[in-house]
Amino acid sequence: MSSEHSITARFEDGVELTFSCGEGENILAAAMRQDVRLLCQCRKAYCGSCKALCTEGDYHLGKLINVQVLPPNEEEDGVVVTCDTFPRSEMMLEFPYTSDRLGSMKPAAECSARVVVVEQISSVVYRFVIAPLDTATGASLPFNFVAGQYVEIGIPDTDKARAFSISTAPSAAGELEFLIRLIPGGAFSHYLKTRASVGESVALRGPMGEFVLRPSPRPRALVGGSTGLAPLLSMLRDVASGNRGQDEYHLFFGMQDPASMFFEAELRALAKTMPNLTVHLALMDPPDGWDGFVGNSVAAFAAYFAARADKPDVYLCGPGPMVDAAIAACQRLAIPDAQIYREEFVASGS
Repeated sequence: MSSEHSITARFEDGVELTFSCGEGENILAAAMRQDVRLLCQCRKAYCGSCKALCTEGDYHLGKLINVQVLPPNEEEDGVVVTCDTFPRSEMMLEFPYTSDRLGSMKPAAECSARVVVVEQISSVVYRFVIAPLDTATGASLPFNFVAGQYVEIGIPDTDKARAFSISTAPSAAGELEFLIRLIPGGAFSHYLKTRASVGESVALRGPMGEFVLRPSPRPRALVGGSTGLAPLLSMLRDVASGNRGQDEYHLFFGMQDPASMFFEAELRALAKTMPNLTVHLALMDPPDGWDGFVGNSVAAFAAYFAARADKPDVYLCGPGPMVDAAIAACQRLAIPDAQIYREEFVASGS
């Protein structure tokens, strides 16, 4: 039998909870078993929602954790992903939220969905639309989520599922849209390119995630790279539907070249319906006559807010290197860490 160790969880309001964990059990599972309901979502070490800072004790990281969810600098600082971390001694863990949020996430629901649209919209991106269904009756099923959240979609005839952010607004009628980047060797990419078809059924699990708009009197800067546009677009569509106030929004979005760019027309049209939204489009390799920013979305964001005195709330979504560059830009602009919200992509090639 493996040794049992005492784990103390400390929260931002000073509350401490203690539970035991064996060396063969991950910390999150042990906490849940003892009714310490830490915030979590995927439980597979790719969303990062269960991270904590280990200030005392020894531990072993599992095989599921990768550098996208736990960058080397965070690992060196003692950050752990509790759903794939195993104690080797007593531990003290500090969680980045107050104790009143324990158990506040609703468990993800499971249902089936019908494929409605499968279309390639750029050289590297597919648009994938599904309609959630009642598993028992096959009737259309309302799917409640908050703009910015994601779901897991199963690949038919396999035991594999992948997580994708929803790009539709919560008020959209009965369909969920996803913007999916083609990943070389990716299982879902292979499915989209070779056999995904309208009318077939896929498994759906969600919603999950806390990358959502927070109330604020400050301008919001939404910075997206590649299909990191999806949750940001969901947020803006939600604002446009009347579910938010008329605050100031700036969307910074870019791609490499015209062939990889997508949703340009949709974004320009959205800006026309939202007087409080400015869309800043960027291309690294633009065509002649390009009227947007030359460079990437992070550079466009940094250049724009360098000329302003106010410090916006910043929402970042995209590949890890893009998010890291954006955080560095925020630091140069003296934007407080508490005003930065992020969601990184963790691509799977298997």
